Amino acid sequence: MKRLHYIAWMLILAWLTPAAANETIILSLDAAERLALQRHPLLSQSQAEVEVSRARALSAGQLPDPQLRFGIQSVPIDSLALNRDEMSMVTLGVTQMFSPVGKRGLMQQSAQAETLTAQSKYRDTQARLRHEVHMAWLDVYYQERELATLRASYELLDQVVQVARAQYRNGLTQEADVLKAQLERDDLREREENIHATRSVALSRLARLIGMSNANITVTAELPIAPTVHTDDELVDMLPQHPQITALDAQIRAAELDLAVARRDYYPEFGVEAMYGYRAARDMDGAKVPDMISAGVVMSVPLWTANRQDARAQERQAQWLSLRYQRDDLLLQLNADARARYAEYTRIKSRLALLENTLLPQAEQTVSALLAAYRTGKTDMASVLRSRQVGLDYALRVWRLRTDIWIASAELNYLGTTTAETSDHEH
Repeated sequence: MKRLHYIAWMLILAWLTPAAANETIILSLDAAERLALQRHPLLSQSQAEVEVSRARALSAGQLPDPQLRFGIQSVPIDSLALNRDEMSMVTLGVTQMFSPVGKRGLMQQSAQAETLTAQSKYRDTQARLRHEVHMAWLDVYYQERELATLRASYELLDQVVQVARAQYRNGLTQEADVLKAQLERDDLREREENIHATRSVALSRLARLIGMSNANITVTAELPIAPTVHTDDELVDMLPQHPQITALDAQIRAAELDLAVARRDYYPEFGVEAMYGYRAARDMDGAKVPDMISAGVVMSVPLWTANRQDARAQERQAQWLSLRYQRDDLLLQLNADARARYAEYTRIKSRLALLENTLLPQAEQTVSALLAAYRTGKTDMASVLRSRQVGLDYALRVWRLRTDIWIASAELNYLGTTTAETSDHEH
C-alpha cells in the first residue's frame, strides 16, 4: 500500500511539472502538506542526520584496531648483518588493546541514545514543517477571501452609487452624496491593491515550502474543517512525549552514559601482544638457531588524573546538568504555550459564534434597510456608507476568525505532537 501511495504521488508531481507549467494549480491544504513533506530539503537533511547517527552507533563500542609491529632487533652496527649474532632477528608482532570493563558497552549505548535524539528531531522537523505549511496556506487563503469580500462590497457600493446618481437626477439629493459613494468605491480599489501585494508575499512563502513557482498556484475556495484539538489539561499531560522533549531526554541519557564512560577512564586499559622473531644466524655446528616467540600484557597507568580524567568527568557532569535544566525550562515553556494557545482558541470560537450568528446578519440587514430608506429619502448617504463600512468590517473579521480557528488548531496540534505518532513519509 505504501508503494502504491508513493507511485500515486509521483504521478501527481509529474502532472504538476512542465506539462502543466502554464496552468494554475489549485492546492488543497492536504496536497500542500504532502508536497512539502516530499520536497522540502530540511526534512531530507534531518533524515540524513538520522542515518548518520545510526551508522555511528554501529561503529561505537567496537574494539580498537589491532596494531601490527615490524622491526629488527639486536643487529650489530658495524656490519648490520642479521646472521652474525644469534640474538639478531627480524620481528613481527601484533598488539590488541582492550578498554576498561564495560566502557565499550556504555559507548555503544550512548551512540544509540544519540540516534534516538536524531529520530525525535526528525519527527519534530516533520511537525514543524506541517505547521509552517498550514500557516502559509491559511495566510494565502485569508488574503483571497479578503479580496472576495472586498469585491462583494465593491458591487454593493456600485449599487449605492447608482442609487445616489438616480436620486441626484431626480433632485432628491445633492451631488456630494454621489461623490462620497464614488470615493468610498475608489478607496476599495486601493485596499485591493494592498491585499494583492500581501497575497504575493504569502504565495512566495507557500511556494518555497512546497518547491513550486508561486506564479501558477492558488488555494481552494473552501476552508477545510478545523481538526479537533486536545484540551489544555490533555496537552499538558502529552507534553513529556513531545519530540522536542524526547530529543532532550535522549540527549540527557547520552550525557549520563558519557559521564559513566568518563568515570571508566580512571581504570587502566589492558592489551595483549604476541611477537615472532626470525633468526638467520647459525650455531657452532652450522645449524640454524631456532626462531623465537614472545607474548605479554600491556597496561596503561592513569597516575595524573587531575588534568585528564577529572577534567573530562567534570565536563560531562556539567553537560548533563545543563541538559536537565534545559529540559525543565522547555517543558515549562511548552506548558505555558499550551495554556495560552488553548485560551486563545476558546476565545476565537466564542467571538466567531457571536459575529456569525448575530453581528454580521444584523449588519447586513441594516445596510439593506438603510439603502432602501435612502431610495425614499428617509435617511442620508453618510448613514448608508457608515453601515456599509461596519458590515464590511464584520465580514472581514468573520473570515479572519475562521482562519484564526484553523491557525489555533494547527498550533495546538503541533504542541500535541508525540513521538508515538508515525508518518507515512518517515523512512
